[in-house]
Amino acid sequence: MSQHLPDRFDPWRFADLAKRVNGCYLLGDLTRLSVCLADSQGEVCFDLEFYRDKQRRACLRGRVTAQLILECQRCLGPMAFEVDSKMSLAFVEGLVEADNLPDELDPQLVVSNQVQLRDLIEDEMLLALPQVPMHAIDECPSVRGAEPDIDSVALQESPFAVLAQLKRHDE
Repeated sequence: MSQHLPDRFDPWRFADLAKRVNGCYLLGDLTRLSVCLADSQGEVCFDLEFYRDKQRRACLRGRVTAQLILECQRCLGPMAFEVDSKMSLAFVEGLVEADNLPDELDPQLVVSNQVQLRDLIEDEMLLALPQVPMHAIDECPSVRGAEPDIDSVALQESPFAVLAQLKRHDE
């Protein structure tokens, strides 16, 4: 861990003060994220800058980085996945306010004038995960050197050949 990180913060106050927060969390401490990982060793690091935009909205821009170990869904082995995600958020109190944001700002709903920093970072990490993690074809141990021989595939008997023979016997 870097500096003392706030557990909860008031995003409007942080924006007024133009606060900058940076630090790291252990991946194992991010419970929703760690269940998606093959190995929860390591940490996620972040650098966040709070500001007011021209419309006086409380906003955040920042960067979240981590080296994750995911389970390849092709070979079921571990695979390294690097996250380097840029965040650009505006803090909102309702859906109407969220609908009126420009496309470059994602809404971050604030309840009770407080945001949990750990949840904010964990949400960004979850959004950065691939839907189906897989090694690149040329890097996957289950695929490397396992290309089928076209001739042997053509010579294989169809699984429906037995059914065709049974149908002939019935006629």
